[in-house]
Amino acid sequence: MPEQRNPYRGPRPWLRLGFRAPDRTVMSLDLVADTGSPAGIIIRTDLMNALRVAPSRNRQSNFGELEGGWIQWHNPDLGIVELVLAFGNDRAATAAARSHPDFVGLIGLPLLRLGEYGGNATDFWFRYPPTPTPTSLP
Repeated sequence: MPEQRNPYRGPRPWLRLGFRAPDRTVMSLDLVADTGSPAGIIIRTDLMNALRVAPSRNRQSNFGELEGGWIQWHNPDLGIVELVLAFGNDRAATAAARSHPDFVGLIGLPLLRLGEYGGNATDFWFRYPPTPTPTSLP
């Protein structure tokens, strides 16, 4: 099963994910893994503007207005090439960057749940596709 495993940066789990822009270039973004976030992805607004392939509704949050849009998650090494709902918000991205300057946003629970994720004392990992469990079988 394909897996990405990263050592923590300070106390924060993170993933390096690829996203394909409308011009077909791929950007790799370092995102904090935030299981408490109800948004799938929140990134800097300049990145959102570069990656957005279709509009979506904006949403309000504790960081203010989140600018919605669809972006293409592009990690063929993990078996993922999917359009996903994402949001742009500089305040949220700045909060993530306070943990490490390479962080440009976060990946939240709605997208983490597409695979398996976890951690131990040294590493955080994400696997896709998830392993079937007795509760997930038909």
